[in-house]
Amino acid sequence: MKYIITESQIKNIIWNYFDSMKYTDLEDGGEIFLYNQNSSPDWGYTFDDGRLLVSNDIISTIEGLFNLSSDESLEYAGEWFEDRYGYSVQEILNWDIMN
Repeated sequence: MKYIITESQIKNIIWNYFDSMKYTDLEDGGEIFLYNQNSSPDWGYTFDDGRLLVSNDIISTIEGLFNLSSDESLEYAGEWFEDRYGYSVQEILNWDIMN
C-alpha cells in the first residue's frame, strides 16, 4: 500500500519525533548541548557562529524513515531547533561525520 505524504505532513511528523525525545539542556559558556536519556549529546549549538551539530543517529533515522537525503534531514533538524530554542542556525552539520 502506498501513501502520499505532503511536505508539511513530513515536517510535522519529524518535528513530533524530535519533540518526543527527552533532552537535558546544558549551556556551557558559548554553547548549548542537548543530552539524550543515555547522557550522550545529540545536539550542540555554538552561539557565536550559529553552528548546529546534530548526531548521526538522529539524521540517519530521519533519512531512513522518510527516504530523505542527509541534507534534507539536516534542514528539518535546523528548522526544528530554531523554532524550539529560538536561536538562529547559520550552519547545520552532522556531528559524527565531522569528527
